[in-house]
Amino acid sequence: MVLDIRTWEQTFQELIQQEKPWAKWTLKLNEDIEPDSVAPKWKQHQQTAPGRFSCTLCHQSWDSAQVKILCHVYWDHWTCQGQVFMRLFAQKCQKCLCSQLENPEFSTDSIMKILETLVQYILQRYYGHGFRRRPVIWAVPLQGPHDTHKCQSCLRGTCVQGSQRRIIAKPSSSSPHSLGIQGSSHPYGGVLDTNKPKFSLDILISVFFIISCLIVILNELKK
Repeated sequence: MVLDIRTWEQTFQELIQQEKPWAKWTLKLNEDIEPDSVAPKWKQHQQTAPGRFSCTLCHQSWDSAQVKILCHVYWDHWTCQGQVFMRLFAQKCQKCLCSQLENPEFSTDSIMKILETLVQYILQRYYGHGFRRRPVIWAVPLQGPHDTHKCQSCLRGTCVQGSQRRIIAKPSSSSPHSLGIQGSSHPYGGVLDTNKPKFSLDILISVFFIISCLIVILNELKK
């Protein structure tokens, strides 16, 4: 099944314009974005949603309550324009030994809730609407068994299940060259490493104490 991104884009824009009629936002699929690897001035949003997969080899279908969704979000407050890159992580068939990654399918209700969650994040992050944020209630629980050997996100070591990771430096293998936003310059690349190890003061004190003890012992031996 081919994902109808136009339906996603239209629904996303309608939800944004209900709150901010003057704002211009676009939504694009991008299979190159990675968790914890965002460009400067971009933000990362992750969520999990129920979806359905179909194997192109054995034609088996299966439901998953833990489809991983990653978004990279950019907002230019000078032009009131924003952009979202979205990636839907695939899964493999559990029965086929040589199964390939299959893209997820979503019901109309799931698409609406996914986009509502995304819009709530945007309103909170860029427009200060945190007090209006409300939880999204799914018809099926999002907790439960998760086959990490068949999940694309898990296979890449970047599963976004149930947590927001800290952004760390990670080189990007590819960069979108055209973001469709005028009046701004924001090359899409890696970010500076904010998790550089710091020399512990406790270690320094311990080393100084050991050296002092050795000096005392050597002085005693010389007597």
